[in-house]
Amino acid sequence: MTAPTRSRTASDQAQIPHFSLYGEAGTIEDPAFVHIENITSRSSVHGWVIKPHRHGRMFQMICMFSGGVEVQLDEKVHRLEGPWAITIPPGAVHGFRFEPDTLGMVLTLAEPMLSDASYSRSQPYFEPLLSTPMTIAFEQNGPHFAQLQHLLRQIDWEFNRPDTGRALMCEWLAQAVLMTLRRQLDLHGLSAESASTPSATLAAFRQQVEAHFRDHRTVVEYADSLGTSAARLNRLCKQLLAKTAKAVPQERLLLETKRRLIYTRSNLDEIAYDLGFQDPAYFSRFFKRATGLTPGRFRSENNFDTTPE
Repeated sequence: MTAPTRSRTASDQAQIPHFSLYGEAGTIEDPAFVHIENITSRSSVHGWVIKPHRHGRMFQMICMFSGGVEVQLDEKVHRLEGPWAITIPPGAVHGFRFEPDTLGMVLTLAEPMLSDASYSRSQPYFEPLLSTPMTIAFEQNGPHFAQLQHLLRQIDWEFNRPDTGRALMCEWLAQAVLMTLRRQLDLHGLSAESASTPSATLAAFRQQVEAHFRDHRTVVEYADSLGTSAARLNRLCKQLLAKTAKAVPQERLLLETKRRLIYTRSNLDEIAYDLGFQDPAYFSRFFKRATGLTPGRFRSENNFDTTPE
């Protein structure tokens, strides 16, 4: 089912702010981050209106149980009533005007959690959800909608309790939510924006970065693989992520370096070579320039016991 839409003008897109969660400053760096809240708690305090904005490193899914909303996704506006899911990839412009007392849940996932190599088996299933904004229709009494509601309430239960393994449980349930959305897409087909949108190009770039950040590709090489120019790719990253295209693989490389330093017993030379650095001295300079610490100092200050039993 396709929602009714209307276009936004280019001037509407100007000066769209970046937020972590709407109305909150800062960024989210935790690759295991999962957040959930109900629509009422976030939107009612803003008069049920969330102005157009972007999340640089977060995927968001809004599941509406009842009520209605006018939602902007990039350059299109959709009018939705009843049970719908709305998926918003990192960098996509989105804004909402909810009917008062609309009920539903908002699930937010940190982007690294969904692009990490450990999720490669899931990628073919989740890629449509993570590449372009979508509106997905559900039947009020349909089995997929009942399952989606149950999973979201289970995440909410886990999120608000201090039980053992809470973070992992929330991650697993979040993947079940995404698979339920994918099954609904297969049942009714897609109602996504065009695959040529800026959000889709950005998603493809992130996938290329995940596959090749160890190769130390240049921005030109990434752009060529995407069939675009380095200038356009850099412009999209500045527009949607508030950073340069060069910074995206550099940040991914830095994240992987931190993981290796904290969670493995590999020595610094091994980590450097594994991550594509031909010169361990340059690896150390890269890390210190980014963090202010040498790799050895960072490891000693973030020491997790990785010694086998």
